[in-house]
Amino acid sequence: MKRLIVLTTVVIIAASPLFSQPFETLNALDGFINQAMEEWKVPGLAVSVIKDGEVIHSKGYGYKDLESKDEVTTKTLFSIASVTKSFTTTAAAMLVDEGIIDWDTPLRDYFPEFRLYDTMASEKATFRDLLCHRTGVGRHEFYELNVPSDRKAVMTSLRYFEPGADFRSAMRYSNWCYTAAGYMLAQLAGMNWERLIQEKIFDPLGMENSLFSVTTMQQSSDYAKPHIIYEEDPEEMEFHNSDIRGPAGSIVSNVEDLTRWVLFHMNKGTHEEKQLVNSQTLAVTQIPHIPIQRPMRYEEKFYQSYGLGWFVDNYRGYVHIHHGGVLYGFSSLVSFLPNEGFGLVILANLNFTPLTTILEGYVYDRLLGLEPADWNQRYLDYYEKVREYYKKMEEMGDPNKKKGTHPSHPLEDYTGTFQSDGYGSITVIQEGDSLRAEMSTDTYPLNHYHYDIFDLYHNIKKMSWKVIFNTNVKGEINSFDVEVEPGLKEVVFTRIEKSD
Repeated sequence: MKRLIVLTTVVIIAASPLFSQPFETLNALDGFINQAMEEWKVPGLAVSVIKDGEVIHSKGYGYKDLESKDEVTTKTLFSIASVTKSFTTTAAAMLVDEGIIDWDTPLRDYFPEFRLYDTMASEKATFRDLLCHRTGVGRHEFYELNVPSDRKAVMTSLRYFEPGADFRSAMRYSNWCYTAAGYMLAQLAGMNWERLIQEKIFDPLGMENSLFSVTTMQQSSDYAKPHIIYEEDPEEMEFHNSDIRGPAGSIVSNVEDLTRWVLFHMNKGTHEEKQLVNSQTLAVTQIPHIPIQRPMRYEEKFYQSYGLGWFVDNYRGYVHIHHGGVLYGFSSLVSFLPNEGFGLVILANLNFTPLTTILEGYVYDRLLGLEPADWNQRYLDYYEKVREYYKKMEEMGDPNKKKGTHPSHPLEDYTGTFQSDGYGSITVIQEGDSLRAEMSTDTYPLNHYHYDIFDLYHNIKKMSWKVIFNTNVKGEINSFDVEVEPGLKEVVFTRIEKSD
């Protein structure tokens, strides 16, 4: 395995009362992080550890830019992705205190135009339902490829998203329900979501470096660049603007600001002796609302559920509140054990790395005085099994794919603009002897699968969607279907314009 040269950047913030000397049980932390970063090929990392209201470890490791070898500091900005959701729900709690919203008032009472796919869900759905992922609406990742330009349109699109589970019957994680919920919260507060978070949270907590966009982030003097591993080693990738996600995942921050965020929650809504949100209202966000119906991989973690913007479970007998995030070259984790007074912030500039979870287990086991589990080796073993599985699947090939088939029409016949309610328009173009799909975020290859079926492939998500072209009675291509979510009905895109 190729080794990355990892340098550590020690940042001593002696002037701040939040910071103190490292806790003795974490003396080996630097060595563990450096070794694990090499094993998992993480370019840069920033870590903050909290114990009993004090920051006992705050440090940057490795590089924010592999090419320049600029080192990570505690002020280095990272995209925090879905950790953003806890900010949206905390702002919602503040609006509950102010009497602007109620967790359980039907959204139709506030927004008569609000609809979900299911009629009963449309009438009954509340902010609580959207914020704990129990509407039945799943990820609908295909929508992200062709997302509209404003959040009101996201809210309107929800009516076209077929649910993957019955209303309030199961947890189905949905970024788009969060984007819509955040938009509605902000509208009721008389402002946009960014201003809501700035005025209610960033400003009162002194989170002076936190932002709402990776575009703005690049104007700062200290930010991490996103990286991804396609083959063996990490490589820099382009920044992807995710501003439309907003309430679901657009915040950019650093470990210093996020330490304030964790302390605020551990102090039950108090900052510098000022109660910014009622402790009981805030507690609603941190209690189980719906169980997550999947077995836990390890016996140390159990009873997993989702609150409002937080995962809530039991870690080795202790209440564990946390949320992670992965988004276009960044991974993050914020967590705390509220009854023990321990908290963590971990930020990485690598797309989807398990090191955030590994490091969390390493730190908590030692702070709790427990026999440490070898989380790093467990995940190394697990990922090796996953790699072997996909290698075997690749060698076996797709049993459903028919070999030796060809499209029924010349490629130019498949081109044109196609439109669907809720999912926007897609323009299919021909480039040489292949097709591509032009969508709002990028242009994606349409690889021939068999007959008149093509794969639309997303290289970063490592996902593909089947695009099934249809003909009318004249034998002309007039639409295509897309399986946007496994197990759900295909979405129909009808041709509205032919290519010249």
